[in-house]
Amino acid sequence: MRPLGILLLLSLALCCFLDTAQAGNAGKEPICYFILGCTKDYFPVCGTDGKTYYNECILCLENKQKEIPVQIKRNGRC
Repeated sequence: MRPLGILLLLSLALCCFLDTAQAGNAGKEPICYFILGCTKDYFPVCGTDGKTYYNECILCLENKQKEIPVQIKRNGRC
């Protein structure tokens, strides 16, 4: 009975770990607040496409122009 219990616990732990790893790959939707254009403030964000954007607004503008839904992977450079 003990080996079966250990196997079940390890399986459960593996499932939880894989679920967490997949959730970590999901990006955050950028907040598009521009009206006339973007500010020149440097707050880099890393897009889910692996590219560093000058700020969140620039990412929004490129998404709108290219019609590609790139999300924010994390704040800071890639």
